[in-house]
Amino acid sequence: MKRFLGLFFTFVLPALAFSAGEKGQWALLKSEIGYTVTHPLHVVHGKSLSAKGKGVCYGGHCEFLVAVPVKTFDSGDQNRDLHMLEVTRAGLYPLIEVDAKTAEIETNHPPKTIDADLEVSFAGQKVQYHKVQLDIVEWESGEAHITGGFTLSLKAFGITPPSLLTMPIHDDVPVKLDMTWKRTASGK
Repeated sequence: MKRFLGLFFTFVLPALAFSAGEKGQWALLKSEIGYTVTHPLHVVHGKSLSAKGKGVCYGGHCEFLVAVPVKTFDSGDQNRDLHMLEVTRAGLYPLIEVDAKTAEIETNHPPKTIDADLEVSFAGQKVQYHKVQLDIVEWESGEAHITGGFTLSLKAFGITPPSLLTMPIHDDVPVKLDMTWKRTASGK
């Protein structure tokens, strides 16, 4: 369950607005979405490399959609991962989807960071995250490498934090994003 949260963000974070002054389409080339779940007795890290995404930029703004199957998050413990699927209702809601909209981007030079408003759909609930800062690690030749993160609340998604030895995991789940986007087409 812990990984599920990390995963989602994922998903999240596809807000690259390169060449935002021109119309353009972007595709998610590769990604790693990770999460960390904390229990009083241990810390668990999980990740997914299976996100898919696309986006479009126009008039100084960009909009992106990223989706990742909940079942692709791996914490290194199959039993724990199966329990996470149950707790997050992955049978009914198999995807974590993130809609991202960037703030206006200055197009005179490549930005070092961009802010994005995210709407995350997970476990049958939608939660908004405003002004999530994403770092642009590299941007050249129509590709952009972006990293960032944010913290999810399990309860905000209607998920009761699971317990081990009667002690629940922490409600807050930090999510880390590492994504490479490639420009696929220019608009006219």
